[in-house]
Amino acid sequence: MYSGFLSELILIVIAAFLGGFIARSLKLPPVLGYIVSGIIFGAIGKDFFDSYDSLLALSQIGISLFLFTLGFEISLDTLKKLNKRIFLIGILQILILSAIALPLLLMFGLELRFSILLSILFSFSSTAVIVKVLEEKGLISDFPGNNVFVFLLIQDILVVPLIFFLPVLFSETAISGVSVANFLFAAVKPLVIFSAVLLISRFLLSRLMNILFRYPSHELTILATIFTAALSILLFTSVGLPETIAAFLAGVLISEQGKNLTPLTELRPFRDLFLVLFFVLTGMLINIDFLIQNLPLIFGLSVTVVILKFLVSYILLRVFKYSPSSSVFISSYLANIGEFSVVIAQIAFVSVLIGKDEYNLILSTFILSLLFIPFVLRYVRSFAERVARLGLLKRVLPKETEIAFRIEQKFENHVIVCGHGRVGRETRSMLEFAHIPYVIVDFNRKVINELLTLSRYAIYGDPTDVDILKAAFIETAKALVIAVPDTFSQKRIIDAALKLNPKIIILCRSHMEEDRYDLVNMGVNIIIMPEMEAGLRIGSEVLDLFNIKKEDIDLLVKRLRRQHLL
Repeated sequence: MYSGFLSELILIVIAAFLGGFIARSLKLPPVLGYIVSGIIFGAIGKDFFDSYDSLLALSQIGISLFLFTLGFEISLDTLKKLNKRIFLIGILQILILSAIALPLLLMFGLELRFSILLSILFSFSSTAVIVKVLEEKGLISDFPGNNVFVFLLIQDILVVPLIFFLPVLFSETAISGVSVANFLFAAVKPLVIFSAVLLISRFLLSRLMNILFRYPSHELTILATIFTAALSILLFTSVGLPETIAAFLAGVLISEQGKNLTPLTELRPFRDLFLVLFFVLTGMLINIDFLIQNLPLIFGLSVTVVILKFLVSYILLRVFKYSPSSSVFISSYLANIGEFSVVIAQIAFVSVLIGKDEYNLILSTFILSLLFIPFVLRYVRSFAERVARLGLLKRVLPKETEIAFRIEQKFENHVIVCGHGRVGRETRSMLEFAHIPYVIVDFNRKVINELLTLSRYAIYGDPTDVDILKAAFIETAKALVIAVPDTFSQKRIIDAALKLNPKIIILCRSHMEEDRYDLVNMGVNIIIMPEMEAGLRIGSEVLDLFNIKKEDIDLLVKRLRRQHLL
């Protein structure tokens, strides 16, 4: 049977299309379809591939290309601007998860060094899948969604030192118990070399690219980009980094020159294609016999990892005084295993640091944790609502109510605005223009400090908390504007507000059709869907260009709003 590259590629494309199509038809995330179809096609179509190594090589190509394009979205300047507090939380999360996971993994009967590796790998979450989910839901730029992205970014950064730590962990030095000084020297030496190469490459690349882009030729610009990327990858691989991580770092370095690189915008659409290739091939790499024989172990590990990551992340965020709703949101999106864990496992496997069974265990656990993602995101909120109502963990966590800035003046017939992001900010501006009294409630201390500096009435605290709403005089308020983006927080605010003031008029934003109907049933009076409003506004402007009467346009807009319960 012909088993050339073309037939392999055709099989991968067929598997991706069928898996994605079926998943979409069942209203499941396409990534689940890609993985499952990869597993099925890998089992029934293995004769098409030259060998297991052939699949592994194709998978590494796919993830390398994806990580290269992903690197375009990040720059070193962005990393410098990371909040130190968030960076500390990100590092603590990995350290605490690894420390707790290690004894649990040993209880599963795994070898010590392999358990250490697993405990670290399982602390990483999937940037590729989660960022895509956040983008599709329009949550990437909101406070909790942006925090998820930052935590994922911190994890991606920490992958690089882990790559250098791998050989040290599995070296004879680690086994024989040689002096700590020698062990640390073996670990730090490659990091020093890498840092030097990073600085040199950054210095050289900026000058090289300035020379290459002097000539206004589209073809030369593309070739210059490819040449620069290849040179960057060559420099990083020369100090021991694998091609996958080198490709990611090359993308990061080149992104700093993004203002000169119009071809980068042409390459970005291929990011999703490379990601699909990676997930299908990852599914094909799964050994079905190994999966069936070790299903209890794999399932137990996956469930343990998901639950442990959620609990550790939630408690850590609450200790750092994140609101309960934001903590639940962020923790649920981090409760999975990341693709970088598979990349590192591939590196360890190819370098003969771990065996095939160990690699299959990591791969299987990674895939199962991804399969859990839609169910975790769907049901964790209802679970969290029950926890919130029962008041569990209050003894070990900081008190939820923190009214740092009380308002002495009594308010009546006013508006409470929960959340001071883009939506809340514009709402406040309109209220000020009309001289309508208002109180802002937000859990971002920086935002509240800025408002207080401007002599505005604002309260720092979690708007889902009853005491915070009371401090904003919810009992005498006329209207409540819920500008926070996530549905979990919205529902808790609505529930608390109606108990304190059943007659209050509630206005709420919503991005999803299914959420809108839930909000209506809960008692929300007016629901604003930003995407719908944008469509109505654009449509109105277009009709105006064709000289349609303003009265007719307004009538049409009202009718469309009624159809959508707006």
